[in-house]
Amino acid sequence: MNLASALLELLTVAVALAIVLGLAFFSLKLLKRLQAGAPSDDQIRYLRALPVGQRERLTLVAYRDEVFLLGVTAGQITVLDRRTRTAEELAAEATAAELARRRAAQPSMAMRQLIGKTLARERPDF
Repeated sequence: MNLASALLELLTVAVALAIVLGLAFFSLKLLKRLQAGAPSDDQIRYLRALPVGQRERLTLVAYRDEVFLLGVTAGQITVLDRRTRTAEELAAEATAAELARRRAAQPSMAMRQLIGKTLARERPDF
């Protein structure tokens, strides 16, 4: 057996391995897609969460046609509110509330100048 035939056999094995791995990869992808099926209304959809403490949070989830406000702690989960509204309506309200919170959290121009002077160790103008 010479070097050329050994390299040819090695190349043949590598190509066969690549084909088998490719087939396995695409078979697994296809199987996963077939098992998932069509999306149904029986899935719980996570919409949003708001932390209210170190281990406590308010969580908004949607199940079928209802939206639930859950209080989640380290020891339990409590349903605080249950409404028959679409998840899109609640998500839009949550987005609007988040934008309002961010706008309120941004410091004004006067506050920025005061902070800048304080950090630069200048005397602020009062």
